[in-house]
Amino acid sequence: MLTRLVFEGAHRVIVRGVALRFFLRTDRRSGTNNANGTNRPESAWAPVTDVDFQHAYELALFDPDALRKDVLCPNARRVEHTTAEGWLWSDGCGSVGLCTFDDRTPEECAGMAQLTGRVTP
Repeated sequence: MLTRLVFEGAHRVIVRGVALRFFLRTDRRSGTNNANGTNRPESAWAPVTDVDFQHAYELALFDPDALRKDVLCPNARRVEHTTAEGWLWSDGCGSVGLCTFDDRTPEECAGMAQLTGRVTP
């Protein structure tokens, strides 16, 4: 039996009994949320849908400076980290995503808090 994971457009998704929650961190320079452009305090985590999270992750695969010039090239600054608490990625320029496991909030992910300072400039 083949099991497929389908993104639902939800902030919280249950996969095989594990609740995943999706967050994007605000751009430290602009103070706006990368997903929808709303103003938020500097370095705040914003809950987003799994679709917005996936879209931001896919954009992080490409160099953000080159994308602004309509050029596609791999992002050498992109980093990813996985712990028992969640999965964190960064484009290396201010866009950071966090998928938490077991229905956690970003604040409940102590290991991730240590990593976020190292994945953004």
